[in-house]
Amino acid sequence: MKKSLLLSVICTVIATSCQQPAPSTTTVEVEDSSLIDVPDTVTPETIIDSVSMIKADTISYSEEQLFGKWLQPVPGVDKATQGFQLKKNGTIASINTYSMVYDRWSVSHDTLLFWSHVEGTRQKDSAVVIDTTLIRALTDTSLVLFPIKAAEGYLEEYKKAGKKR
Repeated sequence: MKKSLLLSVICTVIATSCQQPAPSTTTVEVEDSSLIDVPDTVTPETIIDSVSMIKADTISYSEEQLFGKWLQPVPGVDKATQGFQLKKNGTIASINTYSMVYDRWSVSHDTLLFWSHVEGTRQKDSAVVIDTTLIRALTDTSLVLFPIKAAEGYLEEYKKAGKKR
């Protein structure tokens, strides 16, 4: 009998220790602050539009305005000039730029594009380069260009070569 009593006590202890604890009778509510409705204090009347209207660039140049020889001084060389001659059908000739050979040119609105490649050097890669420039000023005698890869404020100024009679 001692054995059966001992066995029943052991079984009771094991059974009670294996049971899950009873849930607490006090309820704790956790409040998620991300779900709290916060009233908007900004009304449409208080928003000030900071976008200003920018006038679209309407400058446009034609090929005919650009035809001719455009020259600039060679840096560091007295009385020497370099440049290019813009011709019909997008053809172009380089003037005193021996290693850089122009292939063709094109104009669209205020953007002047030059296709060129390098010759006569020991470069293994002589891939075609496209230089994109913005026309800042154009008259019958002068052409001012801003290469888009240049620092702000840098300009290239060319003078139109007169026709020799």
